[in-house]
Amino acid sequence: MKYQITLVGGQLLPIFLGFKEFNPDKVHYIVSKDSKKGLQHLMSVIKGIPTVEHHCDAYDFDSVKTTCEKILDKIDDQDEVSINFTGGTKIMVLAIHSVLLERGLTGFYINQDNTLLSLPSYSKRPIECRITTDEFLRISGHQQYTTKTLNDFVEQDFKTAKEIETFANSGNRYTTIANFFRKKYSSDNIPFSGEEQIPNDVICKWDHSKLEIFVKGKLIQTFRSSKIHDLFFNAGWWELIIAQAISKWDKLGEMLLKFELKATSDRVSAKNEIDILINSNNKLIFVECKSGTIKQEDINKMKIIKQSYGGLVSKSILVSRFMPTPIIVEKCKELDIEIFFMFTFKGQQGNSFQKLVAKLNELDKKNSLN
Repeated sequence: MKYQITLVGGQLLPIFLGFKEFNPDKVHYIVSKDSKKGLQHLMSVIKGIPTVEHHCDAYDFDSVKTTCEKILDKIDDQDEVSINFTGGTKIMVLAIHSVLLERGLTGFYINQDNTLLSLPSYSKRPIECRITTDEFLRISGHQQYTTKTLNDFVEQDFKTAKEIETFANSGNRYTTIANFFRKKYSSDNIPFSGEEQIPNDVICKWDHSKLEIFVKGKLIQTFRSSKIHDLFFNAGWWELIIAQAISKWDKLGEMLLKFELKATSDRVSAKNEIDILINSNNKLIFVECKSGTIKQEDINKMKIIKQSYGGLVSKSILVSRFMPTPIIVEKCKELDIEIFFMFTFKGQQGNSFQKLVAKLNELDKKNSLN
């Protein structure tokens, strides 16, 4: 029988990684008063495997060591035992390490670069298991969400997104129209059909399947898609184009679009919205897509999402049409948020989508302690 003894600290992801990597028959958790709180979320993911909690004083060497020894005394010498050292306080690690040496056991420590350090040999190897996005979220206690993938879009949607991009890059009319609707409506209140008179003799007519733009009574542009409302008015075209570029990344594991986490008290209202969520190499990358103005609250939202759902090794990237203002750039640097933009302040081409893939490769290699 395979047993695993696991030190529990503030981060649950290393615990779950240890479980998936070694698939024990029974898990013994060594927890403190503070660290046991998150275990209920972990239990909802690890089903069918017996688990036992053992409480100790996380800052008392003898308390921790005695707790571990009592566990081992009840395990048959013929059974296999491994120890996950990744969590817990430094005192807990020192105490359990002394037990490992005295009893000739083996253990492991999970590094932030998705590798595993075996003890007591201190040899390093890649982690073989992969965690799904659903498992990531369930571990952090978030089970209610809605999302889309690229398969939810048809060829006409991609074509229309490119047409809107061309229209947006060809002059100021797109910005004028977008600003008009932003000021008159919130994104949730734009009707699904209607007609609006825009300054400079521009008229917009739209319904559930198309949007027409007239200038001085002449039709100059027609966009057709069953998702035209989201693509045009909610800047979904920019998110879709970025998602297409990311889909060409050879290290991409899982990509989710228009990800909405539901509040636990209200399953109808969205709690947090994530434009694009990437799961790569057991790391979540949060992508915020901005086709227009970037506000400080947008950056603060990215920080909260990363801290709440991604854990220590997650990363965030802001993908903007235009280079952000110096204040936003400084804010992103403070919060360890990467920036990728397509155009400079003067409207000159800044980057290409091929460079976005290169930026993702950089993020995939980085660890984060923020």
